[in-house]
Amino acid sequence: MQTKLITGILIAALAAPAGALAQSSEGRDLAKLAFQSVDQADRGYIDQGEFTTFGGDVFFSMDSNENNKLSLSEFLAWGFGMEMVAEEAGRADAYETAMRVVFACWDRNGDNEISRTEHRQSLLADFRRADTDNDAVLTEEEFLLGFSVNVAARAAINPPPAE
Repeated sequence: MQTKLITGILIAALAAPAGALAQSSEGRDLAKLAFQSVDQADRGYIDQGEFTTFGGDVFFSMDSNENNKLSLSEFLAWGFGMEMVAEEAGRADAYETAMRVVFACWDRNGDNEISRTEHRQSLLADFRRADTDNDAVLTEEEFLLGFSVNVAARAAINPPPAE
């Protein structure tokens, strides 16, 4: 069931008209769609269980060779529309670099692969980092502003102006 949901997210993201992808809010809309997919109970927040279960399903969908490890190419090949937003913004190289940084951070032992355990540990660390009020749940805003993939994508696609 989760795999169908993930596929639905991807189809929705890929079906967006190219002009819409150029809008600065499109990346935020895709991140909101991801949040809604994790929040299956439609409570307006996600708990660690939902987050890690969804993360496990995403891992499964990313692991194209089914070896229970993610290579950099598998990690970069799996997208949910953000790469299209980056391309439309002329920031594809910056986006790829940002995702490479996320991969390197999640590859905790530095062997150039992310195991299921590393993936789960990284998601839990990201969850705790994003949970700014320490109430053991993520609101949509905490997810949008604090989940590492969202942070990296935002910094790459729409970097803050230099001061």
